[in-house]
This record gives sequence, C-alpha cells and structure tokens, in this order.
Amino acid sequence: MRYLPKEEKRKAILEATLNLAASCGFAGITARKVATAMGTATGTIHHHFSSLSELKCEVVRYALEITCEKEKQAVKGLSPYEALIQLLLPSNMPDREFDTRVWNSAADEIWRNEAFKQEYSRAMRIYTGNLEAIIQRGCDEGAFTPVLSPRQCAWKLLATAFNLSDYTYLEDPDFDIDTANNIILQDIQVTLAIQPGDQTKPPQAVKNKTPR
Repeated sequence: MRYLPKEEKRKAILEATLNLAASCGFAGITARKVATAMGTATGTIHHHFSSLSELKCEVVRYALEITCEKEKQAVKGLSPYEALIQLLLPSNMPDREFDTRVWNSAADEIWRNEAFKQEYSRAMRIYTGNLEAIIQRGCDEGAFTPVLSPRQCAWKLLATAFNLSDYTYLEDPDFDIDTANNIILQDIQVTLAIQPGDQTKPPQAVKNKTPR
C-alpha cells in the first residue's frame, strides 16, 4: 500500500473495515482481514486503533457520517413529505443492499460487545433524530397532524421501512419492492395523518447502484 498521511490512512482502514462488515459481518472482522484487504501489515491496524472493539465502534460512527451526509444531499430542497418518501421507500435507497448488510450485522454485534452496543445505540438515536426533525418541520408547517410525538413517529416509520425493506430479499412472489413501497407510503400517510388532498407528488425512485 502506498504511503498515506495519518488521517488518510485511518480513513482507508475505516473504509476497508466497513466493506468487510458488509461482506462478512462485524463478527467476522479481524485485524488480519482488514490488513489483507488494504494490502498492508497487521501492525498498521494496531498502530491506529488500540483494539478491534475500538475499530468497530469507529466504523459505526464513520458509517453514520456517510449515511447522514448522503441523505442530507438527497433531501435538499424537498418538502417534509417528499423528504420522508425519499428516505424511507426502499426503491429510493441507492445503496440499499450494502447498507442493509452493514446495519443488520451491527444490530447483531451489540449482543457481543457492550462498547459497540453503546455506539450503535447512539448512532440510531442520531439517525432517528434527523428523521424526527423532518417530521417536526412538517408539523410546524401544518402538513402533518400526528397523534404520536414526532420522535415516536420517527421510530415507528423507521421500523416499518427497515423491516419491510429486509423482507423484500426473501423472494416471496407476493411481496416485492413495489409492495413494500406502497405499504410504507400508506404508513407514512396514516402515521402523520396526511389527507389525500394534502399530498404532493412523491419524487421518482432513483435506480439502485451496485453496493460498494
């Protein structure tokens, strides 16, 4: 591996580890595997991270940072309703398979690593907070009139969207991504008490890119 400044080397380690999380899960990550993926010595990993646990926790922070920035750009200029559709409908998730593998593996890892659990929980609270802010904006503008609090709405909608997105991989002929989209869209409308006449035309789905 060519020489990289300290911060660039650290980022390269995080990127390699994130890709391993998607391919073999957090449970399958070792310093040797990360070093092999980078074409460098195992000592390089230990030089930048004091433990494998620290590396995994840092990867969760890194993954959250990437996701938040990507989604911030995706919803720029959209109304709250359009923003929710952009973020929650599976067909609008460009890196859906990659992200699903990473975050499902992270959810499994919390049962083996208390420090990781704390970091994962923090990431989920921040991510939910971003969705909550969109919902709150819709409430302030009079577009949403939910019974639940914006925070509770955010958790409910995320649970529906993430779980239904996962189920589309089960290859049930009666449940595909379009079906998931429709169910999630209905849940958004019911949860936020959006009347049919108040809806704006949702943005078109973006084509899924090949996972990194």
